[in-house]
Amino acid sequence: MNLPSASSHDNYAMFFQNLKSDLPTIREVIIKTFSLSSDDGQIRSIKDALAILDRLEIIHKDLHECFDKAPSLTSVFDSDFIPFREFCDREVVIDTCFIEDYLFPSKEKLSFVKEDGEVDFTVLDAYVQTIRDWVEASKSNHEVCQKYIREKSDENFYLSQLACSCGQCASDFKNKLREMVLDFCQRRIDETIVKIQEDLSGANEDGEAIIEKISERIFLLQKEVDKKIHTVRSRLKKASISKIDNQLKSILKNRFAPQTEIGKRYSNFLRPLFEKHLSEKLISPGLVEEAEYERFYRQQGVALWKDKKSVLREFDKLVNSVLMLKRKDISSSILQEYLGQFWLHSDARKIKRKIIYHHGPTNSGKTYHAIMALCKASSGCYLAPLRLLAAELFDTMNENGVKTSLLTGEEVIPVEQATHYSSTVEMVKLHEEFDCAVIDEIQMLADSQRGWAWTRALVGVHAKEVHICGDDTAIDLVKKIVELTGDELEMRDYERMTKLEVMDHSINLGELNKGDALIVFSRKNALKYKSDLEKLGFKVSIIYGMLGPEVRREQARKFDQGETDIMVSTDAIAMGMNLPIKRIVFSTLSKFIDDKEYRLSHSEVKQIAGRAGRFKRFPIGHVTCLTRVDQGIFEIKEAMAADLEQKSNAMVGPDLDIYNQVNQALTAHSLAVLSLTEFLHLFNTMIFAYPFYCVDLKEMIEVTEIVEVANEKYKSLSASEMFGFACAPVNLGLVEHVQYFVFILNNYIRAADIKFEEINYSSDNIDYLETSIKCIELYQWLARHFSNKHFAFKEQELLYNKSLAIEKLNKLLSAHIVQSCSSCGKPLPKDFNFGICEDCFKNKSFHTRRRGQKLSFRKGGRSSHGGGGSGAAGAGAGAASERSVGGRGRGRGRGRGSNHRQSHSGDKRKGRP
Repeated sequence: MNLPSASSHDNYAMFFQNLKSDLPTIREVIIKTFSLSSDDGQIRSIKDALAILDRLEIIHKDLHECFDKAPSLTSVFDSDFIPFREFCDREVVIDTCFIEDYLFPSKEKLSFVKEDGEVDFTVLDAYVQTIRDWVEASKSNHEVCQKYIREKSDENFYLSQLACSCGQCASDFKNKLREMVLDFCQRRIDETIVKIQEDLSGANEDGEAIIEKISERIFLLQKEVDKKIHTVRSRLKKASISKIDNQLKSILKNRFAPQTEIGKRYSNFLRPLFEKHLSEKLISPGLVEEAEYERFYRQQGVALWKDKKSVLREFDKLVNSVLMLKRKDISSSILQEYLGQFWLHSDARKIKRKIIYHHGPTNSGKTYHAIMALCKASSGCYLAPLRLLAAELFDTMNENGVKTSLLTGEEVIPVEQATHYSSTVEMVKLHEEFDCAVIDEIQMLADSQRGWAWTRALVGVHAKEVHICGDDTAIDLVKKIVELTGDELEMRDYERMTKLEVMDHSINLGELNKGDALIVFSRKNALKYKSDLEKLGFKVSIIYGMLGPEVRREQARKFDQGETDIMVSTDAIAMGMNLPIKRIVFSTLSKFIDDKEYRLSHSEVKQIAGRAGRFKRFPIGHVTCLTRVDQGIFEIKEAMAADLEQKSNAMVGPDLDIYNQVNQALTAHSLAVLSLTEFLHLFNTMIFAYPFYCVDLKEMIEVTEIVEVANEKYKSLSASEMFGFACAPVNLGLVEHVQYFVFILNNYIRAADIKFEEINYSSDNIDYLETSIKCIELYQWLARHFSNKHFAFKEQELLYNKSLAIEKLNKLLSAHIVQSCSSCGKPLPKDFNFGICEDCFKNKSFHTRRRGQKLSFRKGGRSSHGGGGSGAAGAGAGAASERSVGGRGRGRGRGRGSNHRQSHSGDKRKGRP
């Protein structure tokens, strides 16, 4: 409730009149609230209170009359004494009359109480006169200052010289100073324009000489303007300087813009200069058309008046953009022609292939039947989504007597007289002929980053029979692509071989059982839950994205063979890992990508949940979530019951052949070739025929930019090598990985030996081992891609060192995780509930302590006295209930009744320490 105050000139007289009549009631309320006697020295008499109130009224009258004439002086009063609004506050006035020792209580300023606690009215009257003198002095200073500012004719004056420090005087000072600076600049601009007009009329002078003379005048003008602004910069705030700058820019734009009369005349002098410049660069002057010149003049604006060198530098940018447009026209036409029907350029169009689509949910046996067909073929290839699966099929097929080689980006394991090969989908051999090919997880052709590899394999693998395996979401895409390629399509539908049930309830972490898989979505949570489960007595396997395929494979083996009880995994488990999981348990149904939270799609939930159950081993798979997941069971059931939408786009990516074709055409037209970055940006803008769509090239462009910067000095990389480095599997989110890539790149560019640095496999640091293994895999990928050119290593030594590091990492991941202090790294006790040790906590937390709060009637300054009521009794009761008798600071009577004051402390009544 807003109570009356004396802050308004119209009501301050009525305010004091009402308060005088209410003083007895207010005093009685205070006495009753604090159980005081009527003659208690803690509260003043009516007579004293009334005398104080009379003097406060005089002060308020003087101040109101002053501030009515010069409102800005309020801020000076606020600074010299206390905020005027606070001084006018009803509560403050009541406190000053009955309790406080000071005229301005909050600052404990101007005490009017004697040593014996009585009011010293002589001192109080002197203070009244002090305020009156302050009012007269402030009014006089304000008037003098205003006159001084009005009459000042030069800018050589300072804010500190002003007699008045109020806001109005400060504002008027700044406005006056700004006007003076602008007037000076305006005069100099006008003078310069007159001289430029005279220069432009010098018909007998050389055009370039006139341009030089004019640009010199503009330079001197700018120098004078900058100097003038500099002289006042320290006297004006940043905002005022910015305002001057903006106003000057507007003036210059209006006076010197190319659309003005003088701007048009100057442009006519520049045109011969530009045409001469083009001729000197062996470029036809007709390259830049009239419309391009006009656009250039508009874009440059007042910058057109700079010196000749600067203007020509900007003109070169225009020329380069025009050349780029012509290059783009040629490049785009080639790309459009190629991409419009790119599938027709494949060797696979020489035959009519039979495409067999094995589609169905997870655990339906679709991949098994495709592999059986592959094993029966006289030659063939298996194209896997992961190195882990390629290696698994490599082992399986060789164990079944089918001689198969392994081919991944990192390693090649040739088998003598091999008729088949197992590889990642990116490594497909498009120029070899096969009897049979298997493309696994075909729905990945819609993936925004890797989808291009599945599209390329489906369109281009040269096999009489192509088996593709995946869920039902890619059916429409596959049908459309097969229609375009002219192949035959056969659909084979599969049902789950095990039943899948969503539980009716969620569970706690302690309710997990042997054979469960707990799904998380970050490495941090994977390690956290592993630690938590180990504290509950479980043995735990762990899988997440940073782990290499060998580590994942070993962790999966331990779980498969019962050496561990529970699998903690990220969604890496969703694709292709054949594990004996009895129950899938979601720890959450959302994940963070680039610091943004995303809810799992129905497709993702189905893909992960489908891993529950194992043919003949777990005939019924179960799915649930932890109790911490809000509405988790409902969302899982909704996802499992949903019909998944058909994927709409098959991704297409750039390749080296089309890059070379584009640059060959540019060379034939005597135009500069495209850098790889330029080509990728151009490719990213192309529109493809349905259902094809450009893959996300953001990461490839980032890597390409790194490669081009590194190659700038030596320019030793061929187009093929540039493209190879741009395609390298660099984890841009891992600083050490990027640094290692740059190290290899720089050595390769300089033709220096790129040596293999052994991993310290005795380290107990999981982060170090993970990162080091990733770096070695990058080394392997680049060495294989560039046929070991400049790579100085012995493969057996590398593989042996890597295997020891993988073995140690598996050992660390299989061991109990010991929690360590996040600050000093010291191991923490078992079951310790915090991430920082006691010593570090004390060092960080107790350098400073909170100070005790002052005791006061009012909470934080302004509160309503009494719980309502408009009369003085309500106001007085409220004041007493919120404060302790005795006021602030030293208190009345210097210690008298101090225990009593403490017993009524507002903090103690609220139970605070």
